[in-house]
Amino acid sequence: MENLDDAVAKVFYLIEASVDGGPFVPLFRGTPWLPADVENNSYVKAKSGTTGVYKLKHPHSTVLNQDSRFSDGSGPDESANPLVIADGDGKPAYSTATWSNYGPGDYSSYYETGNSMGTASEAESFLVDDEGLVLQNNYPDINAGYYGAASDTTPFDNDADGTETSTDVTLRYSFELLRPNRSWAESRSGLGGGATKEELAAEIPGIEASDIVDNHSEIVMNGEDGQAQFANPDSVSYAEMRSNYDSHVGLILTTASFQVTANNEPADSGVTGQSNANSE
Repeated sequence: MENLDDAVAKVFYLIEASVDGGPFVPLFRGTPWLPADVENNSYVKAKSGTTGVYKLKHPHSTVLNQDSRFSDGSGPDESANPLVIADGDGKPAYSTATWSNYGPGDYSSYYETGNSMGTASEAESFLVDDEGLVLQNNYPDINAGYYGAASDTTPFDNDADGTETSTDVTLRYSFELLRPNRSWAESRSGLGGGATKEELAAEIPGIEASDIVDNHSEIVMNGEDGQAQFANPDSVSYAEMRSNYDSHVGLILTTASFQVTANNEPADSGVTGQSNANSE
């Protein structure tokens, strides 16, 4: 991001997967806050402000595991794994869950729009403990993840001896750039709730008082300078992100594709080997 009119202090990102040409299914959502000014270490380079960056220097799970909340003793203290696209448990049966059990959520807001999500801990408690769903990519420690796999392993099966089959997998990454809110500014500045926005901004490089919103973070430059305008800038839905990424500087969408090959070796009835005549 470069030379935006509003400063960025938070990044929302959603990772989805399409297996074998099927629909895109959410795998993981995260909302990392950026540092005040610049953080540049062995794992991540991040900078808040009107010109900044959020760059992972290692695989996603490796960077996540640097978060101290995974080992703060408050539970569940489970480390992050590489994202599961497909496994034996498969895609959770989201649509059959009793959504009235899940705090502020419902099926549409959780799976289709991404609004009113509640916390990752709530998802683990209500959807895993109560509903028995397997959310392979949910991490309550860092309040991120929320979702399970996109598929079971059926699309990758190859039962024909002596053949090789390939299955297409496409990952879709959606990003939203968000303005600082007052809570972030108070934390990063070290000032308390009694400080004015001007006082907060004066302590944080690259942040102006007009950048800071009072409540939930909002998308940058909402309706400004010809950018798309959202009725609810603090809760842009998944569909709105996909529909407007080419008309709003605060939205980025990209995809990556690869193939998974299953090679079924032909059956062989011959027996080879060596016997140890001295075995006892």
